[in-house]
Amino acid sequence: MNSEKGVHLSGLSPGILSRRLLTILAADVVGYARLTEAAETETHIRLRDVRTNIVNPSVVAFRGQIVRNTGDGFLATFDSALDGLNCAIHLQSEISADEHAQAPDRKIELRMGLNVGDFIVEPDDIYGAGVNIAARLEQLASPGGILISAAIREHVGSAISIPLDDLGDLRLKNIVRPVRAYALRVASATPGLMGATRSRTAGRAKIPSIVVLPFKNLGADPSETYFGSGIVEDIIFTLASIKGLLVIARTSALTYGIGSPDVQTIGEKMGVRYVLSGNVRRTGGRLRIGAELADLETNSVIWADRYDGEMAQLFELQDRLASRIVWSIAPRVREAELARARRKRPRSMNAYDLVMQAIDLIYRMKFAEFSRARGLLAKAIELDDSYPAAYTYAALWHIHNVNQGWTHDQEADSREAARLASAAVERDPTDGFSLAVHGHTKSVLFRDFDAAIAIFDRALDAAPSNAMVWALSSGTYSYKGDGAAAVARAERGLRLSPVDTQAFYYLAFLCAAHYVNGTFEQSVIWGRKGMELNPNLCSTLRWLIGSLVALGQIEEARHVANVLQQVQPRFTLQEYARWCPLTSSLRSEFLERLKLAGLPSGE
Repeated sequence: MNSEKGVHLSGLSPGILSRRLLTILAADVVGYARLTEAAETETHIRLRDVRTNIVNPSVVAFRGQIVRNTGDGFLATFDSALDGLNCAIHLQSEISADEHAQAPDRKIELRMGLNVGDFIVEPDDIYGAGVNIAARLEQLASPGGILISAAIREHVGSAISIPLDDLGDLRLKNIVRPVRAYALRVASATPGLMGATRSRTAGRAKIPSIVVLPFKNLGADPSETYFGSGIVEDIIFTLASIKGLLVIARTSALTYGIGSPDVQTIGEKMGVRYVLSGNVRRTGGRLRIGAELADLETNSVIWADRYDGEMAQLFELQDRLASRIVWSIAPRVREAELARARRKRPRSMNAYDLVMQAIDLIYRMKFAEFSRARGLLAKAIELDDSYPAAYTYAALWHIHNVNQGWTHDQEADSREAARLASAAVERDPTDGFSLAVHGHTKSVLFRDFDAAIAIFDRALDAAPSNAMVWALSSGTYSYKGDGAAAVARAERGLRLSPVDTQAFYYLAFLCAAHYVNGTFEQSVIWGRKGMELNPNLCSTLRWLIGSLVALGQIEEARHVANVLQQVQPRFTLQEYARWCPLTSSLRSEFLERLKLAGLPSGE
């Protein structure tokens, strides 16, 4: 990492500058030039996967923000020194576990340095002497190690329960005064030990909890890797419908879809007791499923089994798996409740495949790929008209099409979303996710808040541990002006999906909730994080703009407004006002704030 970029203020617009007390985490890949010289393409792909699957979601989970990416490292900021230090420990542990199978000379290892101070902040970067200190400490850290400044130790105080080596006062390049530094004995660190109540990912759930990892595809066709992720979705939905059982969302589990993850590390990261993992091999019309259930508190495998059968038996096998898991975790849960919770199954395996592929395309939030998803969902419905998931995601597609400003007929898309959502619920009235999308449609497209809340009550009764149900319901409470309830529900959704490959979607609801609640600083924090994970979700951008304007940060608001117009070139306030979901008492002020950021009126 080129730490010489630490202080350079020339050319900056004074209106964008602000000073904030922050913690800086500087990270760099050890021996990056050596790794790329030996295998450039492989190293690039592996490092990209580390960033996508470990670094990005983990930084967000610890309330951080990546402010600078380099070819071989990054800078991240945190409002809390404890969050920053916990994130560094967590990252080193996760990367070490992810790379354990690699040869010693091929492992990706990071050095890290942390410092806290008063920094100059602009929308896309951070500056100040303290940045150089963090970068210099990182350069002195051992591979896989972490160096912290005395300032970090003072801020964290007694929360440090990890052995430290006092390195004394160090003379750092281009730093006039010596810097007192400490090295963490990372091998002794367990993520979540330090200030566990402060971390969203720390601590175990109070009720029985489980994460179901994507089943690995052992088939010869690499294009079918989505199948290993999708095969467990119905199991998760069934388990999430059981009261008294906390089930981590499917999209968080997708982070671990590749490689051979350490289940103990996953349990610590997600705060669960049980981890279900497995594999699936599809050859012609035959199917083989292997699965095992690990109890992390006893560090033992309490159940393992293998199932062989025809492809037509897939859903029967999934039901047997779900029944066995519930029997192992909560023996007093009645079979009648499990039977009630089971979702209806598509008659056609092709329809199931199409829906799985469409889900992946939808959440990329890129117009061309998003547009392809509509055809996949239409084909799935054509193949199996009884499959509620196809209707649910088709309804969600039309909601996103309106929300992203890609629609050419907002009213027609709204009507179609309502029709599809109702059809999904008709096909399975006990499906919590389908109910939630139905409620969201009533709220976000038609402002029928009372009807939406009644539907969400049914959804939460059916699926109390479904992260998306909590997040979508948060939106309704935001739109009707109940900010406190909206914040609580959005936070509950994040807790149920702590390390989510689609975390940006949950963060949009939390950003909106804090905007309506009047806690604009928090709205900006979560909006920035959501924008970092996916700058293409227009709802995040709009709420972030409104909060920045409310705080008087007009220059950054205009920067985000420019990003919005790149994603949604046809955006006008006049068109948005027609369907903006906020109640009238909040809508006019929100639109005025968007106008102050320079968005076109369209009049």
